[in-house]
Amino acid sequence: KDVEMNIFPSHILLFVMGALVFYRFNLVGVLTLSEILSLGYFCLNWRNVVQSAYENRLLRGVMMAWIGYLVMQMTSDMVNDTLASDMQRGWARIVFFGVNIAVMGHVSRFRIDRLVAFYLGYSLSLLFNTYAVGDPWLLEWKFGYGPLLTLSIAFLMGLAGPSMLGRAGALGLMAAGFIHLQSNARSLGGLSIFVGMLSLLAEYFSRNLKDRTSALSARFLVPVLLFIFSIYQVYSYGASSGLLGEKTMEKYNKQTAEGRNVVSGARMEYTIAIPAILEAPVLGYGSWARNTEWVKKYIYINKMDPTAYDAEFLMELGIIPTHSHILGSWAEAGFMGGFFWFLILYLTGSTFVGMLRHPELPYRALLLFIVALFMWDILFSPFGLERRILDPAVIVLVAALKEWMERAKADASSITVDTVECDNGAANGWMPTHA
Repeated sequence: KDVEMNIFPSHILLFVMGALVFYRFNLVGVLTLSEILSLGYFCLNWRNVVQSAYENRLLRGVMMAWIGYLVMQMTSDMVNDTLASDMQRGWARIVFFGVNIAVMGHVSRFRIDRLVAFYLGYSLSLLFNTYAVGDPWLLEWKFGYGPLLTLSIAFLMGLAGPSMLGRAGALGLMAAGFIHLQSNARSLGGLSIFVGMLSLLAEYFSRNLKDRTSALSARFLVPVLLFIFSIYQVYSYGASSGLLGEKTMEKYNKQTAEGRNVVSGARMEYTIAIPAILEAPVLGYGSWARNTEWVKKYIYINKMDPTAYDAEFLMELGIIPTHSHILGSWAEAGFMGGFFWFLILYLTGSTFVGMLRHPELPYRALLLFIVALFMWDILFSPFGLERRILDPAVIVLVAALKEWMERAKADASSITVDTVECDNGAANGWMPTHA
């Protein structure tokens, strides 16, 4: 049933929510039409929405942590005497985020195919707003055509299933990753190659991975780690030698200066975000975490010209640089903001590992990519506008995947028990009868 794509109202509603992500307007900050649609659904059906969130064990825990996150943000704002405008936007962001989680859980009924409909709508919205509208933000490869290319290949792989065509799709996903690297979209390229490689290896080691009683075996992990190391070396050589383009070479040389690696050099915000959090670990700095002293330190550490546009822009904003869901939420809301996203990261990571054990999982390559990208965003991307609707979709998807895997495990156990009973019955001259 999870692979059926019948056009039910739930599919249509989630498709439309995905398609409206990039349509925005100002109302207590910038909102998307997807969020307005979600809020309207919640107002009309709030009892059932709340009940649905409560009945799902994973989502119930997430929503309890979300309440703690919201309460701590309110407390932090009052203690830090946050600007009223920042306070309103900060509270609204967390409230809309929680409402979107609950609504998506109720609409999808935690079914994988319905959530796939959301991403299909999102992909078409990417195409339309990049090609037809020419959104300046989406015209950058890593935000527009890049994700669209990877999502399209992964979706087609899901339709093909575990077959030769599916394996060809995995190779296509890896090829798309190299195109992303050539287009200076490193994180997207790395994740595309990683997911394509994992899809191939998980299918090859499917019998080994089916052993759900143990952690991932060395037979699987060693090739994965060797492949990651090899891709990193290939990228480093291609970027430093100019094979991936002059812009990529300039960016690589700048970020690897003074002995830094690509990841740490690309995310220098942590050099300020972590010390800032350690100075106020409990309450944080309030919504938007404005503190010009930490911004000055960031400019100094990164040897930026204080009179340059980038430095002046950072000082004008006055927001502590974090570029991370976890670090940003912790800086704003204190330890509950950080705890919430650490919880989500743990649940997502455990689900990602579980998905590798199920080659029969519908749309596995697509879902692996979505979940992997989400984990990357939690660690290395800000909790921005579109994330208020995209993150809830992944959180509900994780809950749906947990339910699917639990059912698969129960079905496997039932088959094993029935087989044993049949064998025993045959040995004793009788066969059990099942309704």
